[in-house]
Amino acid sequence: MTFLPVVERELRVAARRRGTYWGRFAAATIGTILAAYILLAARGTNENVGATLFGWVSAVVFVYATVAGTLATCDCLSEEKREGTLGLLFLTDLKGHDVVLGKLAATSVNAFYGMLAVLPMLAIPFILGGVTHTEMLRVVLVAINLLFFFLSIGLFVSALCRKDNWALGLSSLIGLILVAGGPLVSELKAHSEALQLTSPAAGCFLAFDEAYVAAPTSYFWTNAEITLLYSWIFFGLACWIVPRSWQNEAAGKKMFWHWKENPTRRARTRTALLEANPFLWRVGRSNRKQTLIWLTLGVLTLLWRRYFRLISPALLDPGLDLFLLMPAGLILKAWIGVEASRTFSEDHRNGGLELLLTTPLHERDIVRGQMLSLWRQFAWPVAAVLLANLVFLLAGYRQWDGGSSQGLLEFHLLVGGFLVADMIALSWDSAWLGLINRKPNRAGALAFTRILVMPTVSYIVLLCAWGMVSRGLNEISVNFFLVIWLALGVAADLYFGLSARARLDTQFRTIVSEGFKRKSPSEPITKPTPALVEAQ
Repeated sequence: MTFLPVVERELRVAARRRGTYWGRFAAATIGTILAAYILLAARGTNENVGATLFGWVSAVVFVYATVAGTLATCDCLSEEKREGTLGLLFLTDLKGHDVVLGKLAATSVNAFYGMLAVLPMLAIPFILGGVTHTEMLRVVLVAINLLFFFLSIGLFVSALCRKDNWALGLSSLIGLILVAGGPLVSELKAHSEALQLTSPAAGCFLAFDEAYVAAPTSYFWTNAEITLLYSWIFFGLACWIVPRSWQNEAAGKKMFWHWKENPTRRARTRTALLEANPFLWRVGRSNRKQTLIWLTLGVLTLLWRRYFRLISPALLDPGLDLFLLMPAGLILKAWIGVEASRTFSEDHRNGGLELLLTTPLHERDIVRGQMLSLWRQFAWPVAAVLLANLVFLLAGYRQWDGGSSQGLLEFHLLVGGFLVADMIALSWDSAWLGLINRKPNRAGALAFTRILVMPTVSYIVLLCAWGMVSRGLNEISVNFFLVIWLALGVAADLYFGLSARARLDTQFRTIVSEGFKRKSPSEPITKPTPALVEAQ
């Protein structure tokens, strides 16, 4: 028998995918552009320029390892459960580690190649000076260790769960607890350095010479060993769980929200939803997700308040309030992006939408019901964030002088306005992308990139280009680029939101009837049919 046959097969499939090479090229291009800009914009001696470049590239690599590692594997095994193909593998003499290693090789190859494409940028500061070769090697070690850590968490959670939203949420939660739990407990209790070393993020700071020399040398290597131990524990658990859980229901299905509702109230709510829209009755019968949103915002507020007191004793501070408003807004935007794509993606995959279209229910009623469900779920949390924005604005408007108050007013209006506009655009664009993609998480991430990331990156590129040309930003240019930022954001919202809404109104039935077409028998992630590509 071939040694690790699933790994060999998945690597051969990955070698034939164009995305394997294009992803590596994109990562190298982004890293090169970042390094080139820092080299052109930084001032000072070669040592200072090299240290600046090294710090920025290292931070980007660490963030990339965190995000790519979580997204790469959090749904790899749970998707096979939903497709019903995972159990077929265990009809052979394959073991749990064969399957887990195969999925790890298939899902992590792009993430690992992307990191390898960026790592050579760390050698440029070493050539310029100011960075030692041991410091560079420590950063590389921490980056690879972080990537394996988050990949292992994703494998473990994916082995437990069946639904992709549970897998993504649980893997993010476990990673957040392990990264931030030790430092939080250390600050609240005994300020123990040992607890801080249990966080995988500690290596991101200890890898640099300044912290490595200031602390005992054993601290860095102890943290690296702890992170690696976490990784192997999660990987071993995934190998043990997969053969025993492929036929089970989704983990956590009855873990939470298991209380009895008032039958009269429940019947009244269901009747009202059914009268408003039948599809709304189907997808919006429970307030559990809205309760989870409130809980998340509450935890964020408690964390913000905890660290807010360490910086400022005042109840409200017009500058520090942004550390609550902006993360809360990003959480809501990311959440609605995933939720808006989920229903259409799952129903399209299992044939539910096709069955609905055989009834007298019109496709526009289905789309309207989905939008009403999102409104019912997110309207009050968004209103709460807007109210907090207004309170912070009124408090800051009294404390600051005339010129600062005007800028504060403009910024808060932008934050509140973009929150509403982005939420609406994300709801439509994510619903459309969910309709044409089998993976709702991927559809939500693509919508998030279109609506938020692309305008922000374009604004930063324009700002950097102008700064290199003019050698500084005066007041007129800052106001000008603020208008450019507003124009880019509004243009993205209008273009993607309105185009997605038009396509849902005109092409919904065609897309549902066309279905999906597989790329290859080995890859369940699918792309639309030619007619669907033309419709896009």
